[in-house]
Amino acid sequence: MLFRRLILCAVVIGIAAGVLLGLTEQVTTAPIIAAAEQYEHAGDAHEGHGHHHVAAWAPDNGTERVVFTIIAGVGVAIGFALMLLVAMCLARVLHGHRPTMCAGLLWGLGAFACVFAAPAIGLPPELPGAAAADLTARQIWWVAAVGATGVSLWLLIFVSRAWKWAGLALLPLPYLYGAPQPAASHSPVSAGPNAETLARLHESFVWATSGTNLALWLVLGLGCAWAMQRWISSALADAGLTPLAARA
Repeated sequence: MLFRRLILCAVVIGIAAGVLLGLTEQVTTAPIIAAAEQYEHAGDAHEGHGHHHVAAWAPDNGTERVVFTIIAGVGVAIGFALMLLVAMCLARVLHGHRPTMCAGLLWGLGAFACVFAAPAIGLPPELPGAAAADLTARQIWWVAAVGATGVSLWLLIFVSRAWKWAGLALLPLPYLYGAPQPAASHSPVSAGPNAETLARLHESFVWATSGTNLALWLVLGLGCAWAMQRWISSALADAGLTPLAARA
């Protein structure tokens, strides 16, 4: 019963939040990406010197691209909603935290800080054609930044005072190590004559992406808090997973 409700609630919340994200991106980030792609294609043509390359598949502009953007957003939102619901369940069982709607907003803000803001400090969102470091190195650092921030916030908020110093000590570790950076000559597009224009587009893209991700996480936080109140808390009780303090 508990597992079924977790999955169903995550799917419903994720579909609603993902559709909202995909539609919002059409007026925030999509126009910036389209503008940056023009420079990327121009750079590819210049670097190709007449040679033909097999391009990777991509949805056509227009309805097809919008549909695939929304589908991708829904998939991501469902996964995020499930993780947020599990975290709320752990906080309820281990620490007796009650998921009110106001608390849902705080959960959304905390998740936004973990999943987007913290890694974006070292690895800002990238536009097509922008210089980028090795993909594997970026993925490893991203996971480390998200994990360190999440564990730090959990220790600072939920555990006893004796362990809060560990949260403070863990938080800066990924930044002390340093995020992977691209080589200076990695992208001829971003280093070419359009570098200033791409820099302005990148700044706008960072702000637009930050806004859409913040909206996504606030919606997820509210939706998950509502699901906890309406469906999940009772399933936890039925499964015998009452708060530890109540068992003492």
